[in-house]
Formats: sequence, structure tokens, C-alpha cells
Amino acid sequence: MIPLGVDRASRNPPVVTHILLLTNLLVFAITWVAARSAPGAASAVDSGVFIPQWPAFAAHPWTIVSYSFLHDPASVWHVAFNMLFLWVFGRAVEGRLGPFWYLTFYLAACIVAALGHALVSNAGVIGASGAVAAVTGAFAALFPRARVRVLFLFTIMEVPGLLLVGLFVFIDVLGSFGLTRGMGGRVAYSAHLAGYAFGLGVMLTLLGFKLLPRTEFDLFFIAKQWRRRQEMRRVLAGASSPWRRDALRTAPATEAPTQPSEPSPAVAARELAAANESWTRGDFAKAASSWEQFASRHPSHPDSDGAQLLAAMAYTRKLADPQRAKRILNSLLTRLPAPSAVTRESARALVTEIEASRPADLT
Repeated sequence: MIPLGVDRASRNPPVVTHILLLTNLLVFAITWVAARSAPGAASAVDSGVFIPQWPAFAAHPWTIVSYSFLHDPASVWHVAFNMLFLWVFGRAVEGRLGPFWYLTFYLAACIVAALGHALVSNAGVIGASGAVAAVTGAFAALFPRARVRVLFLFTIMEVPGLLLVGLFVFIDVLGSFGLTRGMGGRVAYSAHLAGYAFGLGVMLTLLGFKLLPRTEFDLFFIAKQWRRRQEMRRVLAGASSPWRRDALRTAPATEAPTQPSEPSPAVAARELAAANESWTRGDFAKAASSWEQFASRHPSHPDSDGAQLLAAMAYTRKLADPQRAKRILNSLLTRLPAPSAVTRESARALVTEIEASRPADLT
């Protein structure tokens, strides 16, 4: 799969990414011409190769960074693929880090990738692959849900960013064990893997300590959403629902049957499933509206209260409409007969969350 673009464009011009692209291409052009016109030029190129052996490195310490700006002058594909990946993923990462920190991150990635290669090989290494792998790993941490356009078997398709990066890592892991020799020649797989680990680790650290502002696109948000979905599934999972258990446990033995005017249980189940599916797809407005309608159409259903709570949660945390959420919650809390204890506790907690949050903090 060859990446062509992503749906997460930088708001500001990716100046550093463009400078890195031009620098790599310029150095490649110089070495390509030198290799064909000057018989002794190879020695000048060799002075930039990183050789993980102490005498060689001590004589040329700059090579721990300079190697990443050199590419095989015998083939344009080496530099072409590296620069394509840098252009596709680097712009979005630079947009999140800013030019200065992005450049710092990139140069540090060059060093880490070189050290990763040095752990398993004494052979010289050139190419930006390790640093680009770090940028790709950073992209996976910052934009796991981004859609990446790829060329696959003469067809352009979109795949999730996290899945695509995971595939690249898997291929490099296989390569590190010598299982992909038929896919290419000499490849410093260990430098790639060190780059992926560095990029992913640095971004998760920055996000974890909130040194980098979190957004609704990063891995931490994905984990948070996963926990919320698990909670919602438990709420709406029939007998496992806390509202349903409490309602059934506290309901009087002589409770009247469902009114004939209400739709059948089968219809209720379909409507509830459709609302949950809308949430899963990310259509939060439709999910909230569907949960409201479900509660209105099926007032005696065991999950009616839970649906109202979920609608209020969606309006609060996803749709930035706390006033509508409060109307739903107030109606639920003032209703007679009173809802179950679990429902009242959850509704009051959400009201407290709304009142404690400023409008700008609602997501």
C-alpha cells in the first residue's frame, strides 16, 4: 500500500516538512550527479554515512544525523518513497507540534534510529527511513482515526491511519526476522522499528502528561471513547443494564402491562439498536435524537430511562448543547413516579458535570 494523502491537513503551512523534503532531494541530486561525473566523489559521500563502530564514528560524529539525508544514488526509489511518506504524514504531525518542536523531534528521531540500527548491526547505514518511521509512529498516536488514501493494486482506497501504520510495523517486524527478503534488498529494519517506537512513545508521553494538548483524534481519546462505549453497551445490554435491574427489582408485583398504544417489543429493540448503531458510526446527533424518540415512544420500556440519560450525555459531551441535556435530566428527575435510584444518581452526576463545565470545555 502506497500512501497518497490524509484527511488531517495542517492549519499552518508545513514549512519544516517542505524544507526537509527539499534538503533530501537536493542532497540526492548532488550525490547522483557526483557519482556519475566525478570518480572520486564517492569518498565525500562516504563521510556522511553512519558506521556504528567506535573508530569510524569518533572520526565523523556528525554522521549520526547526516546519514539520514543521504540516499542510494543508484536508485531514485529509495529517496522517492521516503519523501512520499514524509510528505503524507509529516505535514499533519508538524501541524500538531509546531515547526520548532517538529524539527527537534525529527532530528532526535534520526539519532534514535541510528542507535537502533547500531544495536543489531555494524554495517553502515544511510536514508531517512528511520526518521520517517518516527513521524509515521507519531501520526498513529496523534491521528489514529484519520483516513489515509492509498494506492493498492491500481486502486485508490481509504484505510484507517492506525491500521495502515500497524501494517507497516508488522512488515518491518517480519523483515527483522529475515522473513521478507523477497520484498527488497538491504533494509535497516531495526532503524525503522526504533523510529516507530520513538515516535509513538514520545507522542504518548507528551499527551499523557498533557504537554501536548489532547484532541478528539488522538489515541487517548480513542481509549476514552472505547471505555464509554463499553459502559453504554452495559447500560443497554438487557439484563445487564443497571437501570433495568433496578427497575425490575423495585417494580411492584401488580405493575400494569405495556399499554397497547406502545409499539411492540420487537419494534423497540430495533429502534434501540438503530440508535446505538448511529453512535458507533459517530453520528452523535442522530443517536441522541433517536434515544429521545425511543424514550418518548416506549415510556414503560425498561431501558427508557437509560436512553434518556444517553441522549443527555450525547448533548453534553458531543453536541455542545447542555441546555437541551438539562431539560432531559430535569424532566427525568422530576417525573412521577420517580425513576430508580441508579437513574437518579447518574442524572444528578451529569447535571453536576454540566454546571461545573464552561461552554468552551464541552466536547
